[in-house]
Amino acid sequence: MTVSTGFYKKIYNWLMDAEKSEVLYRPFIIDGNPYKSRVFLVGLNAMPLFKVIPSGEKLFADALVNTDLLEDLFYNEINHAPREFKGSLHFTKWLQNELNETTVYTSLNAYQVENADDLKLVKKENPEAFARGQVIFEELFNELQPEIIVLQGTAALNQFKAMYAERLVIYNPTITKVQHLEVEGPFAEMRDQNGKKVHIFATRSMSYFGKDGQKFEAFKNEIRKILEK
Repeated sequence: MTVSTGFYKKIYNWLMDAEKSEVLYRPFIIDGNPYKSRVFLVGLNAMPLFKVIPSGEKLFADALVNTDLLEDLFYNEINHAPREFKGSLHFTKWLQNELNETTVYTSLNAYQVENADDLKLVKKENPEAFARGQVIFEELFNELQPEIIVLQGTAALNQFKAMYAERLVIYNPTITKVQHLEVEGPFAEMRDQNGKKVHIFATRSMSYFGKDGQKFEAFKNEIRKILEK
């Protein structure tokens, strides 16, 4: 799959720096049409860093909707990527194989970095670019309107709760650890800009998912309940 001309115009603004001179951001990864996805898998940071050659933004955009192409272009980066990134790809493949659902894999901040410390440096030295990385997530959420958001890891959970504190309805505030939230099903809900309910899940980092998600059986059953309604 490649991106259409119209959608590329949107993606282009989600990729480029303020001067439109280089790719700084990675808004999402999906194997298919993001408009047909009902699920957001959300991490904290956009890692690993995929360095895009000058004038390579269109090919990069195509790779963001085609995981085979992404793996061809960035084989070394993916091979040495953090376990969370690899586990996230395994989760998206499980969802595709078991429930025929595609997943938008995204981050609360789309600024690409090698590690979390790099993003702290960006926040200090280039706060405008850092802030833009967070705005991209909100724009993506409004554009694609998922039915389910899966927050992976404690840091992503806490950041999301801070970002959307006024819009979140948390069912049981006494349960705060992701290990416990993971087996409860949706722990909260919120409304998108059109008033549609969005189910919010939280899990451990997908670094623990492995290839088949054996340690995530309770969570898989809970998300299956929502998607099969």
